[in-house]
Amino acid sequence: MIRTLLKWAAALCMLWGSAIGVVASEQESAALTVQVNSVAACRQALAESRVAEAAHIYQLPEQLHLVSWNIYKANRDNLLSDLQQLAGTADILLLQEAFVDERLTRLKPYWRFAPGYVDGNRATGVLTLSPWPARVHCRFTHLEPWLRTPKATAVLEYQSSAGLLLAVNLHAVNFEFGIEAFTAQLSDVRKLVEDHSGPVVLAGDFNTWSEERTALVSEYFSALELTPANFSQDNRTTTFGNALDHIWTRGVKITASEVPLHNSSDHNPLLITFRFNPAVANK
Repeated sequence: MIRTLLKWAAALCMLWGSAIGVVASEQESAALTVQVNSVAACRQALAESRVAEAAHIYQLPEQLHLVSWNIYKANRDNLLSDLQQLAGTADILLLQEAFVDERLTRLKPYWRFAPGYVDGNRATGVLTLSPWPARVHCRFTHLEPWLRTPKATAVLEYQSSAGLLLAVNLHAVNFEFGIEAFTAQLSDVRKLVEDHSGPVVLAGDFNTWSEERTALVSEYFSALELTPANFSQDNRTTTFGNALDHIWTRGVKITASEVPLHNSSDHNPLLITFRFNPAVANK
C-alpha cells in the first residue's frame, strides 16, 4: 500500500513539474532517466528500455526543432545571448564544448551532461537539453592519442509518436596520426545505432577535417540508412575545406535546415526542423 501511494505521489510530482516548466537538476531528472557510463552498459540499457512500458506523458511531438552547436566553452562575447535566442525556438539542444552552469541548464526543463575534458574544477563535454526527460542516457569518452584529452559522446533515448528516438550528441576525437581512435569512437556509436530500429538523429562536431575522416563517417552511417542534412547556404565551419559539423538522420523528414552565421563561437550552429516518419517505427 505504501509503495503504491509513493508511486502515485511521484507521478503527480512529475506531472506538476512538467506543467509548470520547472528546470530539473541532474539529480531530479535522474529519477526519470536510466544513466549508464559505458558502451556495453548502454547496449543493455537500451535493449531493456525497448521492451519497457512507455511513459506517454513525456512523448515528443510529431515535429521538432533541433540545434547542434559547438559553443567553444562560451569563451566569446554574446555566446549566451545568441544561445538563448536559438533556444527560444528549439526543442532539443545538442551542445559540444559545454559545461554545467545554470545559465545553460536553465534553457530547457531537462538536461543531461556527458563530461569529457577536465580543466581544474570545471569539466567540459556534451550537454543535451529538451523539454522532455530522456528514457536512457549513455555517456562515455574516447581519448585523443596525442593530448590524452577525453572526447565525450552522449546517447539518449526519447519516447516519440514513431517509437523510440535515438539522439546522439558527439564530439569526435581530433588530434592523432591516422584515424585509429577516431574510428574506435565511431564504431561504438555505430553499434548502438545498428541495434536501434527506430528514428535516429546523430549530430555534433565530428572533427572531419580530412577527406579520410569524412569518408569514414559516410561509409559507417550510410550503411545504416542514415542520410546527412543538407544546407542550401552551407556556412558550416571548415578546416582544409572539409565541414566539421554534421547532422545525420534516419526515420525522419527534414523540412527546414539552416546554418546561421555567429561570431560568438568558432563554429556556426546547425539548425534543422524535422517530422517523424510513421513508416519507421521500432520493431
